[in-house]
Amino acid sequence: MGMPSIEDQIRAMRESWPSFEVTRIDERTAVWRGTLRPLLATHHVRIQYRAPLVIERIDPMEQQPQVRVIRPLLKKMTSSEGALPHVYWDDPDFPMLCLFDPDAGQWSPCELISKTTVLWTLDWLACYEGWRATGEWTGGGRHVDANDIDANDIKDSQP
Repeated sequence: MGMPSIEDQIRAMRESWPSFEVTRIDERTAVWRGTLRPLLATHHVRIQYRAPLVIERIDPMEQQPQVRVIRPLLKKMTSSEGALPHVYWDDPDFPMLCLFDPDAGQWSPCELISKTTVLWTLDWLACYEGWRATGEWTGGGRHVDANDIDANDIKDSQP
């Protein structure tokens, strides 16, 4: 399969995650809103994605789906993992979830969000719930240095 269009992404999300509502922003951008319950809590999430043009050379950080927890707000706490692990602090109220390592090529625009991003979000939320209970992040991965990402690195509309 080549690179899915935004229509392909919308169709795949509708088939796999019918409870998610979609809004088209423009001919290449969509926003999905829905709920996920990995363990005990129900989380309202927002996924925004802009399908790149084949000719674009976009930074991996800007081409990935942007996932944010809208409700309940993610809570910080003091732990060896940091105040809130595996997020990008581009928005202090709604940080973007770090679901994979973009430098390792773990996701590309050839992937379907319904088969990757939503499942990784469920996993992230389960790890988050465990971290809130134990102070230990069990999801593995590479922590992003907060100094590496700032609000200008990832452009996004408000949740």
